[in-house]
Amino acid sequence: MSNEWTDAEGRVDRAHVLYEQGRWAEAAAELQAAIDINPLNPLWHFNLGLTLEALEDYERAGAVFARALEMQPNDIETLNCLGVNMTRQGKYAEALNFFASIEKLDPNYEPSYCNRIITYTEMGQHDQAELMFYLARQVKDDCSLCYYNIAASLYNRGQYDAAINCLQQVLRLDPKHPQTNVHIAEAYWAKGELDQAAKHYRMELDVAGEDVETMLDLGELMMEMDRPDHAAALFRRALALGDNADAFFCLGELALQQKNYDEAAAFFQNVLAADQNYAAAHARLAQVCLARGQSMEAAKHLTIELKRCGDDAVMLAELGQLLLEAHMARQANAVFQRLVTLRPEDPDARHSLAVSYFELKMMDEGIRQCRRALKLQPQNPQALYNLALAHVQTGSIRRARRYLWRAMSLAPQDQTIRQLGKKLNMTGLLGRLGRRFEGFAWRWMPL
Repeated sequence: MSNEWTDAEGRVDRAHVLYEQGRWAEAAAELQAAIDINPLNPLWHFNLGLTLEALEDYERAGAVFARALEMQPNDIETLNCLGVNMTRQGKYAEALNFFASIEKLDPNYEPSYCNRIITYTEMGQHDQAELMFYLARQVKDDCSLCYYNIAASLYNRGQYDAAINCLQQVLRLDPKHPQTNVHIAEAYWAKGELDQAAKHYRMELDVAGEDVETMLDLGELMMEMDRPDHAAALFRRALALGDNADAFFCLGELALQQKNYDEAAAFFQNVLAADQNYAAAHARLAQVCLARGQSMEAAKHLTIELKRCGDDAVMLAELGQLLLEAHMARQANAVFQRLVTLRPEDPDARHSLAVSYFELKMMDEGIRQCRRALKLQPQNPQALYNLALAHVQTGSIRRARRYLWRAMSLAPQDQTIRQLGKKLNMTGLLGRLGRRFEGFAWRWMPL
């Protein structure tokens, strides 16, 4: 038995070294082996919970922390870790119960207030988050994590200047606090102050070194700032640290924007090689195929993406438009029906559904959906144009003119709308439809 206990303690020592090296999976295996020998040491369970948290295996970590708490029911550190863990799992009521237990045991334990800021922020209860912030400051006035956590609440409410001020307080207290400059950058980005955002992303890289996520964020900002060369350099810098599906995807997006279709296809294939389930990779390959005129190949990629996207409304909207472009109106119609079910008050979803009905020659239903789109968004020139075109096709020229004049008042320089207007004027001068619309491009106007 003594040899087994010695072996267990040796494994715990190795786990500590492995943890410090960032080799968390190996550290967890060593701790689990030690626990299998001696399951009654609460500290080993606690340390295993911390290691699993580092691995983002939150469900298993919660179970391990709970086992440690069974052995030491009033251990404040374990209660605190369980509160944080439950928040990460989205189990907010349980998280609050653990923090409340700490408050009863020790009202001056500041982390029980500090961590509740995030719990309440996640719940959308920002008044309670602010209350926790002030209670925490009564115990410890200058806590960098409190300022960091309340900044998240302020950011979520769109109070970007206040969030930036709190994050600056974090840096005053802890100049190397991780991710703080990233969040300052995000707040400036949300405000539209892109140069300031770029400055703080670079400051984060100065502090954190070769951080891939920050490089990718800064690269995407460079894309928005129309600096494709800077963006590409950052994405390639991230790839130099190892294959990364996000970096490949971003480079593919750049190549697609620049109409370098062969290069784009290669990057998106690299995305799938790194992560075969990567969202939107097949959709982007479909775009490449459509640009090359490869409709059948595009359809294959779109079919795969459809099976994976579930109820992601943004992805459904994108896929629907690509399906229309690929002349797959029936599949597009099914996608837009799903989208309208998810977002019944979304005018763009209604309008897209209408276009899919028009493509299917189901004019009455298309007209109905287009009118519903206009009720939700009356100043939509594309929907007005499509209604005009639909009424032309059904022979209702008077109604067509009414919708078209509204579209022209909103978009007087749009050549597609102007072309239909000229045809309608000629119809008014020379009689009914007759031959006035021969050779006219009957194209519905998408979003």
